Amino acid sequence: MAMYNFNISSFADAERLYNTTKPIRGTTIVPLGDRRRKWERIVKVSPTCYKLCDTLMDKKYETYNWYQTPEQVEAVAAVTWTLGANKNSVVEFRNGEGDFAHTSRYSFLERCMPRGMSFVVDSGKQYVRYREERHFLPKANNKTVVFKDAHTPQCAWRLVSNPHPLPVVRKRVNKEEKEPYKEAITSYLEWVWTMAPLLTTEENNQSKGRAHGFSYEMMRATRAECRDQMNSHTAFRSALADETDEARTSMAVCFMSDLSNLIMREVNYGETPPPLTANPKKFRTKFNTWINDYAGFTETFNEYKG
Repeated sequence: MAMYNFNISSFADAERLYNTTKPIRGTTIVPLGDRRRKWERIVKVSPTCYKLCDTLMDKKYETYNWYQTPEQVEAVAAVTWTLGANKNSVVEFRNGEGDFAHTSRYSFLERCMPRGMSFVVDSGKQYVRYREERHFLPKANNKTVVFKDAHTPQCAWRLVSNPHPLPVVRKRVNKEEKEPYKEAITSYLEWVWTMAPLLTTEENNQSKGRAHGFSYEMMRATRAECRDQMNSHTAFRSALADETDEARTSMAVCFMSDLSNLIMREVNYGETPPPLTANPKKFRTKFNTWINDYAGFTETFNEYKG
């Protein structure tokens, strides 16, 4: 099924498209483009309002909790064109709802953009770009980006909605969850530090990015021995608190392999990498970060920039 731009750059374009497009036979659905993509349609709400929708649910699913009636779909339409009091075109853009990828919505918005505007996806965030300026479009039904026809030769559109703050993902350690394990972590750190010279060698193969004796074959087998602990925060914490857990040695080797990879990235080709314990501060910092990640003490949160 063909997908192409709908060439709607004003309220008049939306009105003309609706009035000149025959509804799909036996329905009131007015398609925007390819008639086989009937879920991509234009809806006339009133003489001064048209909505461009990208969803159409079959009534056979109406008993499911995710079902939306046509009216509910139209209420959160991807694009709304209205005619202002001064005969200005007003266009409103809306992202999908929920913190996950709305791939079909992105494709739809990209094809709905008026001339001079574009839809941008960058680092997991979405924007409406106009005149080289990007306007963040949050993944929320109640947070839209709205432009009004400026009616000036210098600038065709003017942003009339308030700019949305841009979320920046930050990390922090949940100190309350980590507190009960502090003694166990300190004890494990001391043990790993003591065992490091015994569990590593001077064998290096820089051409294959390996050092300290950690071959691919060895690490594949080692990671298999502690797969449960490395893939489950609960199992990792249990092993952390139990000094008799046999997986602790394999876990320690996994940490040392990660530290070895970090050290390898910091030395020039041909140089012999230093022992893992050459820098106690780096060893302790990397160990603490590793514990936080695999024990699930690290949590992410959004910080908003104006």
